Amino acid sequence: MLTAVSASSQTISGGEAALNAAFDFASRLKPGCHVLVAVSGGSDSLGLLAALCEAADRLSRADIRISVATVDHGLRAQSADEAETVARFCATRAIGHETLSWRGEKPATGLMAVARDARYRLLADHAARIGADVIAVAHTLDDQAETLEMRKARNPDPPVSGMAAETLLMGHAWVARPFLSVSREAIRDLLVTRDIAWIDDPSNDNLCYERVRVRQALGGAVATPGAEAVMAGHMRRRLSEAAAELLVSSVRTHGAAVAEIDLEAIAANPDAARYLLKALTAVIGGETHGPGKTALADILAMAEAPHGARMTAGRCLFERNRTRLFMLRERRGLESIEVLPGTTRIWDGRWRIENRSGATVEIDPAGLDGEPVEAFAALPSRLSKLARLTMPCAGQGALPGEVGISRILSPYQRYLPGFDLALANRLAEAFGLSRFPAPGYFGG
Repeated sequence: MLTAVSASSQTISGGEAALNAAFDFASRLKPGCHVLVAVSGGSDSLGLLAALCEAADRLSRADIRISVATVDHGLRAQSADEAETVARFCATRAIGHETLSWRGEKPATGLMAVARDARYRLLADHAARIGADVIAVAHTLDDQAETLEMRKARNPDPPVSGMAAETLLMGHAWVARPFLSVSREAIRDLLVTRDIAWIDDPSNDNLCYERVRVRQALGGAVATPGAEAVMAGHMRRRLSEAAAELLVSSVRTHGAAVAEIDLEAIAANPDAARYLLKALTAVIGGETHGPGKTALADILAMAEAPHGARMTAGRCLFERNRTRLFMLRERRGLESIEVLPGTTRIWDGRWRIENRSGATVEIDPAGLDGEPVEAFAALPSRLSKLARLTMPCAGQGALPGEVGISRILSPYQRYLPGFDLALANRLAEAFGLSRFPAPGYFGG
């Protein structure tokens, strides 16, 4: 059953909106750009592939290389046949195609989120293998409206943005969404005029999934939330950039584990400070998301608290020391892990542990034995000791050079929306890491 979309939501009738979006995207690609298009066989992704191929041809951009990947999640009996249908479609057009299969057990709960993570990881790894510059996915105006409504339901406080036009996956692969302003109706109009059939996924009508329920509630009225998502995206980018500037001017880091914040600057810039504190707390606490509205208000209130005031939020300890606010990982919840020979694991959401030895290595929270950590020398003595206790330490028997320990930024480890690239890069620099790669698929 096709989703009804109001004709008034389209500034351009029929499939022209989809073609125009594809032309805009293709015309800006750098010379020789290799685009990996994710195609499930549904109308959105087939429409994206068809529109990009037509745009490249009509723009005389023979230099643009297009490859296709289909992810078989193995969740339905028909999924393998659907992937084969896409492969045949590509073969008739001399487009390289690969089916990527999600192996292993599937969770009983949270399936959609886990499937999304698996899908993006498979696509990112495949893009790296074939040397693709960008992964193009077919999220539409309808998807954007649904995403915005779901995020508003979870957290109504601004800025509640939809999907970014570009997102960095796994720290190395950029995803672009050329159809984010195009309705599903316009895409299907294009396919009908080109006599291209698509596959309807029955899970798109399964009310067990939140997105399906939101889709039905919207009833195809996507123009208003779509415009709202664009405005919210601009607001989020501005806030993120302001937070990046505040980080540079007002925050000092110690040993990639402690942040020292100028409270006067925080009090003078509450909106940017709130955005920055949320990201900083996630990084120092090793979480994918920062604290909520109430906890952030409590942290900001530390600017008015007396010397020595303390609180915890997001697995972090906050302590006021005169005009400064110190934040570090609290000791609670620190665990020991084993890292098998030749493998890599993440410890506490903050550190990547690479075992280069031939034996299993145990990673524990550090104690106070040994020499003081030089990076913590400028901290108040008590905080220096607390910070040492939250650091990773390889167990006895591990030789120097056999265990690699490096910092990660947990909120950006899997997904970095383009809104937050400036802030993420400033955080990377503050914690001694390289900047994230820029989306280099467009020409200068």
